[in-house]
Amino acid sequence: MFDNHSHTQYSGDIPMGQGNSVRELCIAAIEKGLDGIAITDHFDIDGIFDGYFPPLDHKSIASDIASAREEFNGKLKLLHGIELGQATHMPDESTAQLNSQPYDIVLGSVHAVRGIIDFADTDIAGMSKNEYVRLWEQYIEEMLNTIEWGNFDVLTHITYPKRYYLANGITDFPDIKCKSREYFEPILKAVINKGITLECNTSGLRQQMGECLPNEDILRFYYELGGRDVTIGSDAHKAIHLGANFAEATEMLRSIGFDKLAKFESRKKDFYNL
Repeated sequence: MFDNHSHTQYSGDIPMGQGNSVRELCIAAIEKGLDGIAITDHFDIDGIFDGYFPPLDHKSIASDIASAREEFNGKLKLLHGIELGQATHMPDESTAQLNSQPYDIVLGSVHAVRGIIDFADTDIAGMSKNEYVRLWEQYIEEMLNTIEWGNFDVLTHITYPKRYYLANGITDFPDIKCKSREYFEPILKAVINKGITLECNTSGLRQQMGECLPNEDILRFYYELGGRDVTIGSDAHKAIHLGANFAEATEMLRSIGFDKLAKFESRKKDFYNL
């Protein structure tokens, strides 16, 4: 099995000295029995260009991946990826970055909308209900814009803001349990039409949400709409979390009807049996 979403010490959201090296992630992946992992460090392009986040050390990441590929050849498939956040905020710069490295996989994320740095750093609790409802609506709009832009392979953690609504004590909105199909029907249809892979992100199972991002109902709705193109990622920011909760997530995916998962190399998609 492939873990297509992981982060190293170079990711700007990991405090100095608390992340793992590429080599350490590879060792952990082999110990956990994974067939391959993708190194997909954060590149939230507007936040980096505006100086909110440290610049990503692309040269060191590429060098470390090359060294690890040589060391672990035949033991682990190591993919060079990137998690590109808010690409449509700076589309020319985003395209230039993607052309600058021989990426195997590009994750498309929306961690923020225009006017905020990241949902993780936003005082949602200090907003009125009208304000945080509008923020959610803006998130859906910007995710649709990202899909339309389309120069990425996998759409990640589509219920991402819910994590931070909960962290700010807002438990009644957005109502993912009852209204997920209403919220995400345009997103799911757009992903299917574009041929973009939908991520089943297991990070929520080890956090307050207690469910994958997206949850089972959204994944069932995606399947009902004709979607069959999924991948799985732990969103690990520590080696210990590589492949975390994959058994639970794959059992859920099988129960829905999925029988294969997507993997990537040189940005070409292939599938393997679930």
